[in-house]
Amino acid sequence: MKLSETTSSDATVEETFEAHCQQSVREDACKLSGALSWDVTVEPASDGGARIQVDRTMPAEVPDFAKKFLGDTIEVRQVEEWSPADSSGGRTARVKVTIKGQPASMVGSAVLQPSGSGSVETVEGDVKVDVPFIGKKFEPEIVRVIAKAIRIEQQTALEWIHSRR
Repeated sequence: MKLSETTSSDATVEETFEAHCQQSVREDACKLSGALSWDVTVEPASDGGARIQVDRTMPAEVPDFAKKFLGDTIEVRQVEEWSPADSSGGRTARVKVTIKGQPASMVGSAVLQPSGSGSVETVEGDVKVDVPFIGKKFEPEIVRVIAKAIRIEQQTALEWIHSRR
């Protein structure tokens, strides 16, 4: 199932990228998303890119039919591998989200592009739940959870940027 989230802001690409690379911003986003626990690792790359890994344990806020399979909590790993800025100042990332112990994942990309004096960030991916017969029933729930987390991360980053101006 396809996932697509787009956010426009008055923050530049570099401001947004810097915010995404702040451990405190990512930890605040975990708190705001209701995570029970989390571990954030930010590894700057020598070429100006970065690798970001966010592991979080979330309460399983899903319908009862899904909770039977998932349990009371969900352990999510999100990995972003950000490129250095391109000639337009834009950046891209490979994004992978996995759910520990479950046959569910998302593979996709994040794109930060200049837009006027600000930027536009788009996260797209394919969500798969590899369970015969019922996997397609779970995919909309996984998309909903991932999309909510993306929106919280983007809003938390923007608030951090505005607090520094």
